[in-house]
Amino acid sequence: MAHHIDCNCDKIPFKNRLNNLEPQGRNPLKKQDLLHLAALLHDIGKFRQRAIERYKKHQEHSYEFVTEDFSDFFAPCGDAFKNAIRHHHHNPTQLQHLIAKQVILADRLSATEREDEERESEDFVVSPLVSILSRLKCADKEHRYKLTALNFDRDTIIPTETIDVNPNDYEKLWKDFKEAFGKVTAGKRYTPAHYQTIVALLHKYTSRMPSATPWEKREEKTIPDISLYAHLRTTAAIAACIGHELTETDVNTLLTTHKDSDKKICALIKGDISGIQNFLYHVLSDGAANQLRGRSFYLQLLTEAIAHWVLRQLDLPITNLLLASGGHFYILAPYTDAKKELDTLRQQISQKLWALHRGNISCILAGISVKARDFKAENFLCKWDAVSGKVQERKQRKWAEMGNDYMFQNLFEPYQNREVDDSDEDEKDYWQFDELGKQLRNAAYMIAFEVTDESTNGEEPTWNDALKTFGLDIHICTDEKPEPKHAKHAIVYRLAETNFFTGIEKYQWDGVSESYDFRIFKPVIASRHDTEDPGKIADYDYLAEASEGVKWLGALRMDVDNLGTVFTEKLDNATISRLASLSESIRLFFEGYVPQLCREYNEKRDKETLELIYAGGDDLFLVGGWSALPEIAQKIRSEFNHFVTGDHVTLSGGIAIEHKKFPLYQFAARSGSAEDAAKSIDDDKNAITFLQKPMKWKEFAEVRKWHQKFLDALTGQDQLPRDILIRLSQIYEDKERWAWRSLYYFHRLQERYKYDEQKAFLRDLKHALNHQDSSQFREEFIHVITRWTALRIRDS
Repeated sequence: MAHHIDCNCDKIPFKNRLNNLEPQGRNPLKKQDLLHLAALLHDIGKFRQRAIERYKKHQEHSYEFVTEDFSDFFAPCGDAFKNAIRHHHHNPTQLQHLIAKQVILADRLSATEREDEERESEDFVVSPLVSILSRLKCADKEHRYKLTALNFDRDTIIPTETIDVNPNDYEKLWKDFKEAFGKVTAGKRYTPAHYQTIVALLHKYTSRMPSATPWEKREEKTIPDISLYAHLRTTAAIAACIGHELTETDVNTLLTTHKDSDKKICALIKGDISGIQNFLYHVLSDGAANQLRGRSFYLQLLTEAIAHWVLRQLDLPITNLLLASGGHFYILAPYTDAKKELDTLRQQISQKLWALHRGNISCILAGISVKARDFKAENFLCKWDAVSGKVQERKQRKWAEMGNDYMFQNLFEPYQNREVDDSDEDEKDYWQFDELGKQLRNAAYMIAFEVTDESTNGEEPTWNDALKTFGLDIHICTDEKPEPKHAKHAIVYRLAETNFFTGIEKYQWDGVSESYDFRIFKPVIASRHDTEDPGKIADYDYLAEASEGVKWLGALRMDVDNLGTVFTEKLDNATISRLASLSESIRLFFEGYVPQLCREYNEKRDKETLELIYAGGDDLFLVGGWSALPEIAQKIRSEFNHFVTGDHVTLSGGIAIEHKKFPLYQFAARSGSAEDAAKSIDDDKNAITFLQKPMKWKEFAEVRKWHQKFLDALTGQDQLPRDILIRLSQIYEDKERWAWRSLYYFHRLQERYKYDEQKAFLRDLKHALNHQDSSQFREEFIHVITRWTALRIRDS
């Protein structure tokens, strides 16, 4: 039985706290800091080896990276750090320093991810990364990624069956990586503040190359489906837990017994934000677009702020945050520390959120122990699934961690609900979500100053005040430079752009250390074209007016079908790296590529008509002119199919359309109900609801095709009468007389309209409606087609 850590164990002491090394110059480093960095960089030599000198061992290349390429920068780290990188494949019994043994153990635990099968041998310099989605059960063929720096272009996100890697590609990529690394480290010596910057550089440059390749001579060879970035990141996360949790004796023992050991090393912690839907869509009618955008972005920031707060409380680096997206996060933490602190962390988070949102927003936190042997694939998946089960259990007793006395004192206090619109003319946007939504329009950077946790003593905290309670002072910037107030560290994020190191010279402050990183998602915000101000944001009235046909508004919601079973049933050899990689891949599609699709759609139109409010985790919410939504929904679904490499992972969605003055929260709820209807069509789901009709995507494509045929026939040079839409709908609603009424009506039409295009359209339509296999088309889809076309050809 899995041992979970939802208990109060205050008497268990923290183990093995690591002492400071002797400071070198002005730069003291802790042993734990050096362990994180050594584990993160232990295999950087694989990148260097493939680019520079293939016949030298990769561990020697890793060593030369820190002793030759950037020797000045890594000088404060000392010889033990450098040798730990160099000797991570040595016999550990021959090594003197604990840090070297810790890196070896972390690497071995992480490397249980490697899966072998009978396959062709490949030159490791030209072996492309296999898409993990193409390795799921029921996938047809393996697909590979292009070797490139990470960006959000199609050829980076979408894998293909055949990819040719030129050895020169590695050489160029390494040159770009070294140039970027040199730019962010020029004239500096390593401090822990640089760690996140290095992680971001590895994210950009090593996400599309394999960690291990099938170069072996034996019959069974390695499957190259884990990126170098994923392996480095998980190794660093495990190493951080080892450094906190294990004595040197423990490490020595586990180096020979880790595959079968019951020694508890880590805790897998999951946080889940609850109350998102109700909070998100209760907006004021005035400025609804900006408020909805601001609320959505705030919820993303809140999820990340809580996750980062937990990391700081447990003294863990950013690499121990395995995932933070879609309203939840996963953290790999040292077992003893997590067991001792989890109840306190849970209570403090709940008290902060209660003070802010009075029960409308909560964070459910749960954890489960991870033994050394649990890093094997068949075991780690059970942990991933079990911690989600613990979260669901705790949802049944939400707020219990705050205690009866606290709840009694706070539950019955008079309180004005600031979350919702009560239609009072004097109601204000106290949270300043409207202003946040406006700031996002031209934002290029987000600055997160780490500050001391601040309580919200005021009665009207803003979104920024709320995040300060978790130690982050957030500023959204175009090109201005905010000044920190009592900050000790700043994280400078480039928004929706992986070239995060350009222009960083501007964002430096005296007395404040800096890290640099990038955020994948930025909302897509439509601009108006009826004003001289090119940056003026389109409101929902404008989006509706940009529709073709009736000037209505539409909302689209989509998400992945049965995502839980994708992880638990379709992912073979589900190790920590594969689970994190699968989550990261899906996140990259939604947060990085879907915004690209929406921007491209807007750019091709005379009037921008799409506003992507949110895309992350495995879902999205989009508002726009109603006529654009069927097309963009079909495009997203088609690209998702290419992304996952087949029909073994599917997507469903729902479109709601209403008059532009319809209350937004009801509008959003209707799009959610439409999505639910699509997912209820059958067990396989894989459907969309439009005009209140759930359809399989294949059926929807047929409906779209006939809708276009009707448009051509009714608006072209030789137009058919528009009343055909009403007559057809009436005829096929008549369950008893439709057959003879249809024959008579089509006979009259064909006598009257003689042009070739008219005759061809009427002939094809008659056959499609009256064929013996056309009952569903006749009874269900013709009504959607005629309704859709009628809305499309109306002027208002």
